[in-house]
Amino acid sequence: MAGRSRSGQATMELSFMLVILVVLAYGLMDFCVAIYEKQLIVNLTREGANLSARGTGDGVAEIMTNALQAIMQEATPLNLSTDSPSGLLILTAVTNNNNRASGFYISHQLRSGLLSGASKVGPGVGAAATLPASIVAQSGHSVYVAEIYYKFNGPAPLQKLIHVNLTNKFYDVAYFPGT
Repeated sequence: MAGRSRSGQATMELSFMLVILVVLAYGLMDFCVAIYEKQLIVNLTREGANLSARGTGDGVAEIMTNALQAIMQEATPLNLSTDSPSGLLILTAVTNNNNRASGFYISHQLRSGLLSGASKVGPGVGAAATLPASIVAQSGHSVYVAEIYYKFNGPAPLQKLIHVNLTNKFYDVAYFPGT
């Protein structure tokens, strides 16, 4: 009789530990995927700003369109396509015009994706631009900005089971000086 009791207790302990290990494994999987996606977004914003500033094309609009297309292709496994409900890519050209009261204004802006989010640089072409104080551009020169919003969907069902989520939206921005 005592043997059965110990066996039943060991089974319960094993079941309890197994549940804890599964929850930890799923949590670790979500955390690792979140780190991977965040690093991918950081790299994509840098590349987007760099391609906008140094890309190929006959004019700023064509260069930025080419950069936008390249970033959408490089974003795999993230979906930053035009009809993506989980991503938003914003490329902005900000020009320094000392003749204007604000100095910096948005000369071009392209968007891809359907995720809600607004550019933290400015609302659109012609509007005053908000840039960090560390960004310097000579009069008539531009600064190219790439912003990415991305909705995180962890692969593990953990967030549905215990209603905990690391974050639901990533954001990153990169600035690159141009001419």
